[in-house]
Amino acid sequence: MLKILMVDDEKWVRERFAQRIPWSDGGFTFMGAASSAKEAISMIEREVPHLLLTDITMPNMNGLELAAYVRKRWPRVRIVILTAYGEFEYARKAIELGVDNYLIKLAQTPEQILEACRKVAEDLEQELDIDHKLEMRLKLEREKEWTKKRQWTERLMEGEGSIQELPVPSEWLTGVESASYVVGITIGWRVTGSSGQVDPTLEELVQLQSQLAEVLEVKLDAQMLGDGNGLAILPLHHTHLLLLIGSKREIPAFHLSQLARMAQDAVHVFAPVKSLAHIGSVEELGKLRWTEKQLANLIRKGRDGLAAYFYSEGEKPSIVLRRLDAQQSREWTAAVVKALQRENVEVFREAVTVMITLGAPPIHPGDLLRLTRQMLQPELVRLPDAVIARLSGIDRLTTWNTYLEWWLATIDAICEWWSQQAQPPVTVRKEIQWMCRYIREHYQADLQLAELAKLVHMHPSYAGQMFKQEIGENFLEYVNRVRMEKASEMLERTTMKIYEVSGAVGISDYRYFCKLFKSYTGVTPTQYKSNMG
Repeated sequence: MLKILMVDDEKWVRERFAQRIPWSDGGFTFMGAASSAKEAISMIEREVPHLLLTDITMPNMNGLELAAYVRKRWPRVRIVILTAYGEFEYARKAIELGVDNYLIKLAQTPEQILEACRKVAEDLEQELDIDHKLEMRLKLEREKEWTKKRQWTERLMEGEGSIQELPVPSEWLTGVESASYVVGITIGWRVTGSSGQVDPTLEELVQLQSQLAEVLEVKLDAQMLGDGNGLAILPLHHTHLLLLIGSKREIPAFHLSQLARMAQDAVHVFAPVKSLAHIGSVEELGKLRWTEKQLANLIRKGRDGLAAYFYSEGEKPSIVLRRLDAQQSREWTAAVVKALQRENVEVFREAVTVMITLGAPPIHPGDLLRLTRQMLQPELVRLPDAVIARLSGIDRLTTWNTYLEWWLATIDAICEWWSQQAQPPVTVRKEIQWMCRYIREHYQADLQLAELAKLVHMHPSYAGQMFKQEIGENFLEYVNRVRMEKASEMLERTTMKIYEVSGAVGISDYRYFCKLFKSYTGVTPTQYKSNMG
């Protein structure tokens, strides 16, 4: 609702306007009535109204003088003059001041006064609507530009393509493009909150990052940066910002520390986060122009400078982080993927031990998170829906403790899922549970539904119908799945020939076994055995 303020030195007039005019019916909020121009200015300084109604004849500063003052200081405020006089001279001066209406207050009914204010408000609402649309358009353009910046820095850090294929737009470096000296201050943060609070989504983190960048742009203005210094801000990942400080002359270390503290304070005031900062070394550019390689190095140094905080909840620890080479990464990934493919609890827990134990020195968190994503790819291995949903949270793991908790919960979820698959749910009828257990114990035998139904005292057709209803697959599908699971284990753990494995799981037809095995695993027995080697 539009806010309206009224000014008149006569009490009975103020009471009439406050009590007798149904402002809310006209879409207004009546802020109050001032008894003088001085009081009105004081009220406007606390809260600016959309519409000002002012009498002309008042002591010290009359209504026309007040209108002129408000028009100059708050040009967006609409003004309606109220007077007991109809002299042309007053009206002429009001028109010259650009007031929006001129009313003889004693000649107007409450309804007429409200209607006159509504006509003024209609023009104001159109202006506000245009302003709102313009503001939304600018906001959308900023979001698009911010997304481009994030995508650019992410590609640069991931090393997709060469540096030359990722030219940085010059407008992103406005303020530092002609600097002789440059330094990067990397600001990071961890979202804090009360226990039990839901972790923020990736979209919320990205939005917070963009908002923090706006806050820092305002906070670190030209006065704070110092004479001749400029600032450009780039997003890194979704919980870091790179503050590029450029200068014509070398920047003192104490000034950089001061700017870093100011940035951290601004971040803390704006949002409930724990801020982190890394101040890079000042680099001399001289008369050379910016290169993408220089910017890439600044970004990587800043990210690496904050990486040690991953292993500390407090001050930055004095540790050297270990980087993994490609060969070691491939070996660790292959071990976990194989364990997931064969769905063996013991082997899986052993393979992932390397991910949840600290080495000496500890592994760089960037490598840890990258490896985690590579190991748990739904395209390569079967994963429960609960774990697939957890994969989106990998990028939000900012400390060793949260990373460890995430892995332990993920391991438990996967192992429990395998256990549930191996055994029918406890809610399944006891007869069906017994049949499933019998199949797993005698999978190598010639299993017939009629024989098992007879053992549990059920009619074969009814037993088959009940089995499908309770387990989710028919009798033969379940038998074949169990046999293929056992065949996979034999091919991996033993030196048995493929035809020997076929006979060991109860399938005498070798060709049928190969066809069935591929339908369940996606590869032939030969390929599977080769991959396991």
